[in-house]
Amino acid sequence: MKKLNSGRSIQAPINKDDKNHAQKKSYRARLHKPARWYHYLGLIFLTIFCYSPILHSGLLWPEYDQVERSPFQSLERWTEIWTYGENLREDPITQSTYMLEQIVPLPAPIVHHSINLFFHIISIVLLLKVLDTLKLPVAFCASLVFALHPATLQTIFWSGFRTELIGLILLLTALYIGLNNKGIGNYSQLIGVWLIAYWLHPANLLLPVILGFCIFYQKTTHEIKDYNRLLPLVFFALFFGVFVHNKQTVIQYDLGEQINICANNLFFYLNQAIVPFKLALFHPIIESQNLRFGTIINLLPFLFIAVCYLMIIPNYKKLWARGLLLGLTTYLLLSMYSLGSFGTFIDGTPSQVNHKQYIALPAILTTVVCSLGAITRKMGISTSVLWYIGFSVFIVIQFSYTTLYANSVSNREHMWSEMSELWPGAWLPKLALLHTIQENEERNLSTQNQSINLLEDILHHQPNLTSERKLLARIYRKAGQNTNALRHYKYILSKDEPDNTFILEAASFYDQLSLKWEAEKARQRIKNQNDL
Repeated sequence: MKKLNSGRSIQAPINKDDKNHAQKKSYRARLHKPARWYHYLGLIFLTIFCYSPILHSGLLWPEYDQVERSPFQSLERWTEIWTYGENLREDPITQSTYMLEQIVPLPAPIVHHSINLFFHIISIVLLLKVLDTLKLPVAFCASLVFALHPATLQTIFWSGFRTELIGLILLLTALYIGLNNKGIGNYSQLIGVWLIAYWLHPANLLLPVILGFCIFYQKTTHEIKDYNRLLPLVFFALFFGVFVHNKQTVIQYDLGEQINICANNLFFYLNQAIVPFKLALFHPIIESQNLRFGTIINLLPFLFIAVCYLMIIPNYKKLWARGLLLGLTTYLLLSMYSLGSFGTFIDGTPSQVNHKQYIALPAILTTVVCSLGAITRKMGISTSVLWYIGFSVFIVIQFSYTTLYANSVSNREHMWSEMSELWPGAWLPKLALLHTIQENEERNLSTQNQSINLLEDILHHQPNLTSERKLLARIYRKAGQNTNALRHYKYILSKDEPDNTFILEAASFYDQLSLKWEAEKARQRIKNQNDL
């Protein structure tokens, strides 16, 4: 009789693939620690403190901005948002938020910038949620870098770019719901959020592709059934792309120009994302004297990204390769809608702007920060300590840098002055600076001379600005520059039809200079007008 095997269970042979899968899961678990409540609290408070200076700027829908940043600026009634066909295509959700903020019983600029900052904070929280779901290393660090990044300031500060803020919120919400993938209820929420995201922002039409790469990153084994849930989302994306975001480009470029614009924009975006040393609300487009050399320089980012993909392809089964593939591809997909065209300066001149890359910015920052974090952790405990020390120093520098920039733009005189220097051929920033200076109660010789220089420059570009010419004549008169003042008084009387008050002012000035005949002629002009 055979003895029974007492107390011992028969063990199935260990599958090599299962062993590798368990090892990879264990490695990813060691790399990633989920964010706790204090991480979120730290993100929120640091972001508020960093951007708080803009709440005191008092700037809202500046009158000097001749570009319509949102259809809201031309609306007469709030009902037009949801009843007029073109407004329905132009993001009615954001326009409704502009309308609703008007009923808040607080100063309008503070309310507007507070809402923008609130939306930015929501994006930061959602970004950390998504990165935690993907189990990316140093997810909190990546979220913090995005939270305090100076390239986000234009989107938060300048009126008219709220669509980018809400678009990123919907993008991250849709990804978070899609990554959870918990039953039919979750899938219904997914479709609902994604439809709104498609409608709101053209970059979100590529959400199914981005989620597909997220699934590819998460899975160690790949089966077609993992991607079946994306098919309805692709269909809806195509539908919205045809019927909502099928706008025609105003300016048509040939292929060579289009490639150069895309290369120029990508070079600018990456430069502003990774090494944002030159900060401005609107950047002039600098044309290289050597066009061929400039084009080659601008194409360098494309070459670098191509090299990265060549490294990824043979290593696609490795976690680092799939993570790099996810980050780079997401960044390129979300940047596609903005690479083919420039932004617009306040006078309508083409410019390079940061708000167009706001929705793609988290992708490239996450790729860089998480890659560096994973490398340092893999090198050992001592290197990880150096990483946290170095990152802490970096965050202190970034926080100070962005806070100083926020202070700079919140001071309207300084902001318009910087813009005037950066755009020397534009007269609108100079006019804005002049009016800001004139609002200042303190008057001294330096502000007089500054006002004179600004007015002369403005009138050189726009000689028909009568109110500015009157102001210049009075400043010259106050400064004792009677010859210059006389020149402008005579110009106004000969070219325009000023009111009687100004004519009497001119006649009084002529009397002061003993120009009796000119003074009498000016008074006779008033008498003739009264007789008529």
